[in-house]
Amino acid sequence: MKKVILAAAFAFAAAIFAGCKAKGADLVFGDWNLIQYNIEGNAINFSKASVSFAAEGNGLKVSGFSGVNSFSGSCKIDGRKFAAGDGFATTRMAGRKEDMEFERSFLNSLAGADGVEVKSEGENQFLYIFNSAEKSEMVFARASLKDSEWVLTSILKGDGVVSVNVEENELPTLKFTEEGKAAGFSGVNYYTMDYSIDEKGKKLSFTLGASTLMASGSKEAMELERLFFVNIDQADSYSVSGENLTIRSKDGKILLQFVKKPADEK
Repeated sequence: MKKVILAAAFAFAAAIFAGCKAKGADLVFGDWNLIQYNIEGNAINFSKASVSFAAEGNGLKVSGFSGVNSFSGSCKIDGRKFAAGDGFATTRMAGRKEDMEFERSFLNSLAGADGVEVKSEGENQFLYIFNSAEKSEMVFARASLKDSEWVLTSILKGDGVVSVNVEENELPTLKFTEEGKAAGFSGVNYYTMDYSIDEKGKKLSFTLGASTLMASGSKEAMELERLFFVNIDQADSYSVSGENLTIRSKDGKILLQFVKKPADEK
């Protein structure tokens, strides 16, 4: 999909970005889902949005889902100070009028943000991003791969990524547990495996483990299962954008793409 660079209103003074890696930036590493958004004390309605932060050189890479499109860019955090980079790149999809209006507001608030804070409440963590100029506050809850079961939507096959045929196959799934185990359905069989995750570096790898030994699947399902295991064994990094999980190889190739399984289907 084509990308479009948002207006120069997203630019900030270069002096903010000078120097070594800022203090406190490691607190925001990982994925966050928007749960509350206020401007001048008024609640802004939205369906879903997210931000993700990962280390990139002396700064941070910020990406996420802004209501209709995915976006990416850079930012700096120094203590409780926040500053976005020169601009965000976004995909160029159209959506409902309400979602498009929210997206514009969300990206403006994020691009002009000047404050950040992470708070803990029991086992939960919340990220606050402030924009003093427009008197806005965005509150995010820390997301986790362990929050949901993931359903495969596309897979690397040969030199390209192809969509999984929903009509012919029961789709492979992936679920993470707190104990470092991953499990799911691989197309014909059920499996378990160990996994290792580094939220700071967005790293993810698997150690193949046990699987049932069914051989009654169709030819297409058996091939999908074979590709699933071949690709997941090459996993090196991951990214989450909205409801979507992408797993990549060490050289950056997309291996597997998943979508969150709706809560009412669990």
